[in-house]
Parts: sequence; C-alpha cells; structure tokens
Amino acid sequence: MEPVDFEQIVRKKIKGWYRTDELYQRAVERIVKQRDEIISLLKTVEKVDVGRLLEYLDKSGFYYRPSSDYKHHNFPGGLAEHALGTFRIVEKWNGLSAEERRKDELYKKKLADKKTGCDVLTEKMSHDDMVIAAICHDLCKAEHFYFEGRKIKEHTSDDELKRRHSELSARRLIANGIDSPECDEILLAVRNHMHLFSWSMTKWQKELRDKGRKSMLAIAVWAADKLDAGRHPG
Repeated sequence: MEPVDFEQIVRKKIKGWYRTDELYQRAVERIVKQRDEIISLLKTVEKVDVGRLLEYLDKSGFYYRPSSDYKHHNFPGGLAEHALGTFRIVEKWNGLSAEERRKDELYKKKLADKKTGCDVLTEKMSHDDMVIAAICHDLCKAEHFYFEGRKIKEHTSDDELKRRHSELSARRLIANGIDSPECDEILLAVRNHMHLFSWSMTKWQKELRDKGRKSMLAIAVWAADKLDAGRHPG
C-alpha cells in the first residue's frame, strides 16, 4: 500500500472526529508517521518473516484505530501510539544497567513489589522479540473499534475482548506468520500482558502466568503496557 493511498484511507476513516481542519490535518500526519515508524521497526526483524503481519496491520486498520473506547489512547491512531509507547519503554529498559533500572519509573511504579522467576534488573531481551511483542500486544483491537463521527463504536461485544483479548492477539499473530518455535517467547509475552500478576484465573491461565513470570520479555511488556496506558488515560 502506497503512502498516498494510506493517507487517503486515514482521512476518510477519521473524518468528523476533529472539530477543526488544523487538528484533523495534524492527526493524519501523526498517524502516517506512526505507521512509517512501525513498518521500519518490523522490517528490522530477522528471526521470522513479517510480510503477512505487515499486510494484516494495513488491512485491519491497526494504524488509525483507537486503543479503547474510553480507557486510554481513545482517539484516532491511539492503538499504534500505544504500541509504539510500549515498545519504547521496553527498549529503553533493555538498554539500562542494573542500577539504572532500579531508579527507573518502570521499576519503581510497576516492578519493585513483584515476585518473579528472573532477575528483572539484569536480564536482557532480543531485539526481534521486543519489537513484535510490544508492537502487537493489543493486535486484536485492530478490528474491534471504529469511528462514527465523534463516537467510538465496536464491531462486536466488548465482553469477549475484556476477557480474552490477550489470547485473541496471540492468535492474530499466529494466523499472520508469527508461529515458529522461535516465536514462543513472543506469544508468551502477548498472552500474559493483561493478567501476569492476577490471582483469580483458570488452571491453564495460572500455568501460563507462572511461565510468564520467568520471562523478562513477558514481564517487561506487561509493565510497559500498564505504564504507557497510565500516561494517556481516557
């Protein structure tokens, strides 16, 4: 899809959301820029072919959708902005020393009181895993929300999204080529990004959670997701 075609699609999809032409134009430019950044990041991935995933992101409307109807990033391009925000936090964390991590906002606000099966102050993550897991942790939302004037609507009931959107996002990844054994850590992180430190769950969810608490990637994506969402409340 050529950039000019994408821009035209965005203009049509978010038309009516903004009260002034200036805000509308700025939003279009922001969304186009976010798309370019996400595509560039995903094209750096080497462990798996992301061709089908890139096609899905365009086809599903991932780049111009909101992340929520009222909770956080509930505006045009909010889903992609949250994806990038989550990635930047995870990427920054990966580059910090143990002492820097101890002083970082992510540790102080989200991890200092958590019991994990890995050393969150020293363990590192692979670039490819960080890119895919952080960018695509909310992938299932791409086909869920849409705009109708200044209202955010849902294509399906929100009940299933609330209960299962971590698993639904993992299944979207698998359906779009992120399905090799080398991607197990990515899928574990995506499946755990909502309830990694929850207590009321099924036996299967508990087993998944226990595995996730031993994964630096799962822990980092969980924490970064919560931190970035808190920075942009609805």
